[in-house]
Amino acid sequence: MNEKNNLDNDGLIRRMLQSSKLSAPENLKHRIMHQIESEKVLTPKRINPKRESIGMLTDFKSIFGTMYLLLFGLSVFTVIFGGTEALASTQFILLASLVSVVFVSFWGLTKLDVYLREKRKTK
Repeated sequence: MNEKNNLDNDGLIRRMLQSSKLSAPENLKHRIMHQIESEKVLTPKRINPKRESIGMLTDFKSIFGTMYLLLFGLSVFTVIFGGTEALASTQFILLASLVSVVFVSFWGLTKLDVYLREKRKTK
């Protein structure tokens, strides 16, 4: 008998709770999803530090790979038109040095740019 009383009380409590609940508006789910999507769009994306180091390595490879490819093409061009002794000429050495200085400067500027962007993000 006691169990039946408990079941009746539980049923009574359930009915009271269900009747006292406020019903949500029909478009609540749509509004919540819209709010979540808006927040995702408006919040700044966090850059993964691991991915940034991969980007720096890719920059390094692409800049110096292009430099070595250009130096190789320059040396082949010099050998074809001037012979192997033209590789020891001052003009070739100065031109190769100029190409190297330009690419190293470009690499340094990209490193400086990455550093300044990191510094600005941390502030």
